[in-house]
Amino acid sequence: MQSLKLLEAPERTKARRAGWPWGLAWLVMLPVALLRAGELTESDTFWQIRTGLVTLAEKAIPATDPFSWTALGESWTQNSWAFNVVLAGAYHVWGLPAVALLCATLIMGIGALVVHLARQLGGHPIGAGLALFVASPLLIGFLQARPQLIDYIAVLALVLVLQRLTHGSVRPLHAVAVVSAMSIVWVNLHAAVLLGVGILGACAGLLILRRRTRELGWWCAAATALSFLGAAANPRGFGLLSQTLGVRDASTGVVMEWQPFNPGDLQQLLMFVLGMLGLLLAVRRREVPFVAALTVAAAGSVVAMRLLPVLLLVALPLLASVKAPGWLSRYADSRQDLLRFGVTLFMAGWLAVAVPQLTHLGRPSPSIYPSASITDAIPAGCRLFNSYVLGGWVILERPDVPVSLDSRNDLYGVERVVTFESAVRGQGDLDEALSGAECVLVPLESGLAEALKDDRGWVEGAADDVAVLYVRG
Repeated sequence: MQSLKLLEAPERTKARRAGWPWGLAWLVMLPVALLRAGELTESDTFWQIRTGLVTLAEKAIPATDPFSWTALGESWTQNSWAFNVVLAGAYHVWGLPAVALLCATLIMGIGALVVHLARQLGGHPIGAGLALFVASPLLIGFLQARPQLIDYIAVLALVLVLQRLTHGSVRPLHAVAVVSAMSIVWVNLHAAVLLGVGILGACAGLLILRRRTRELGWWCAAATALSFLGAAANPRGFGLLSQTLGVRDASTGVVMEWQPFNPGDLQQLLMFVLGMLGLLLAVRRREVPFVAALTVAAAGSVVAMRLLPVLLLVALPLLASVKAPGWLSRYADSRQDLLRFGVTLFMAGWLAVAVPQLTHLGRPSPSIYPSASITDAIPAGCRLFNSYVLGGWVILERPDVPVSLDSRNDLYGVERVVTFESAVRGQGDLDEALSGAECVLVPLESGLAEALKDDRGWVEGAADDVAVLYVRG
């Protein structure tokens, strides 16, 4: 027995040494996670926390709007109720810093799945780390404290399960069970689960087309059907499809991420090109799950650029697995100690950029959101006319103040959002737009702020470098 332990010890040491470079590759995502955690910029995050708090307090999911005076009592369907509750739980423990750390953990989970898939494909840790580093500037704007983080994790996890299914490392029945359970969890965290159903269906179709993989294809088709049924395990049931279409219709033309793919935008173009390179590699290597996921994500990206990060993240493991030329591999093997030192030095510098963010975890972006002195100055119960971005922040900080607008486009509809935002720019009939409002909170440099400056019917209540509060005189 002692001799067996002695034999196993070198094997464990060897495994640890082999895993160490992959750990460094994964740590490339840490500065990105810290940068996102150090500053919250997304307006959705704040009203989602408040919604989760209301859900926990009332032990029921709100079915009508409780936060605004312009849509008060109107029907409202949440597409991420469970994610809102999770955010609220973190907020209850340690406020916004806990929310930021939770989402940073999700970002690290995304990086872990990318690195693991790259390793499964036979990639090199340096390639995986380099792929994550190059993609970081393209992805960082999408990696905000939002339920979309769940989508990125779910798609990568789905590809991982399908990859193991097609390579015979997991029993088909087990894979179907796991995928079905994933769908139920996913749909309640975020209603984008239909993306996963589409990927499963595409994978099933590709497998059935090939005779030697046809049996696996039928298993995958069963997983598709069960995942679609699992998607109904949400408060809306099969109304999920109409809900998704409603969100799209209310956001297209208003929210940037719902716009079609714009090849004239360099960031979008680079993400799409890298995704297409990944798709070519997947086809060449006959990695059916990757082909299915990349095809669905690419088609979705053309319609709405919000799927570009999904396309890029699925492509990264394939890009990281590209074999280096023989001469380069031989040179790297002969300079392992030097490379290890260089990579460690690079990681230390990369982390030094982001570590200062730990001094202000969960800070609302000071270039977007006003100071506490502004929100505290809003009179209690005052019907507030506000800009699109500031609505979510007020909902969290001052739940006693009903807002005119926030980023729940599916609740307000395109017409109201466009009308109110035009008024913030100082356009249109301002008296009509402000009818019923008792306070106004808008960006300091907005057209409406300039218009109210000389209006005797409004008195400046407070101001800082970002926003100004007016109270009806």
